[in-house]
Amino acid sequence: MKLVCPTAFKGTLSPLEAARRLANPWDRLLPLSDGGDGFIECLQHGLGGNLIWRNAQDPFGRTISVPVLHLPDGTVAIESARVIGLAIGPERDPVSASSRGLGELILQFVDAPCLWIGLGGSATVDGGRDWPSLRLPPTLGFCDVRTDLEHAASVFGFQKGAGPEDIPILQERLRSLGLTGGPHTGAAGGLGAKLLGLGAELVDGGEKLLDVFGFEKACQGCSAVLTGEGRLDGSTLEGKLPMVVANRARALGLPVIGHFGSRGPGWEAAAELFDEVRFGLSAGSSAAE
Repeated sequence: MKLVCPTAFKGTLSPLEAARRLANPWDRLLPLSDGGDGFIECLQHGLGGNLIWRNAQDPFGRTISVPVLHLPDGTVAIESARVIGLAIGPERDPVSASSRGLGELILQFVDAPCLWIGLGGSATVDGGRDWPSLRLPPTLGFCDVRTDLEHAASVFGFQKGAGPEDIPILQERLRSLGLTGGPHTGAAGGLGAKLLGLGAELVDGGEKLLDVFGFEKACQGCSAVLTGEGRLDGSTLEGKLPMVVANRARALGLPVIGHFGSRGPGWEAAAELFDEVRFGLSAGSSAAE
């Protein structure tokens, strides 16, 4: 029996869909998110809880219906990617995109005993400048990157549709907010810094979710761990979830299978993290050399 714990194959499979696709019938499933796409899906699968649906404004002001998860202990979980994410629409314009809809959604749950907010996959680089005034309950921000606020625009602006001429505009926008930098503050286009300024605690989303789910206990009785995502490349070595899982599993003495949709530059070095590497979207896909 394997523990099958991939994250999303972006644009193709959610974490849970990927786990089901890659598992054999006797395997144990533990789909994972680092705070980006699939955050709520993974929490509900691992911890239970009930979804409610609320209207919110997407990055370009359109009203959409988004899920909010109420966990059994009363904690409310919100996924920024479902509100202001890149996958919501075809537009790529971080100069115009706003995260206000996420701030307004959070405002509806400030009386919750605890908030968990997944920060990742956003279409915005605005540091929450248009958010309403908020007083947060105890809040954890599950961050998909460790990037400092100072580098949020230059590192992630291009993938969100910024041109070279837009990066200085986005950088100055973030600087003008007077937010504090540090690890994770650049998550979700500077929303890590916004939440930190409101009193939230920022955590490494992948590591924290493994702790919440009890990864070591989930591994008991398993002969191997399978993890993966859409692409294996050099960035996998920068702390992406498959690397986090591989390190945890190795510490327990378990072999690790990495399963990816494709390979990119630097994949050979990243493959050294795993005892076996496979490519494709089925459990029986061929191993790489």
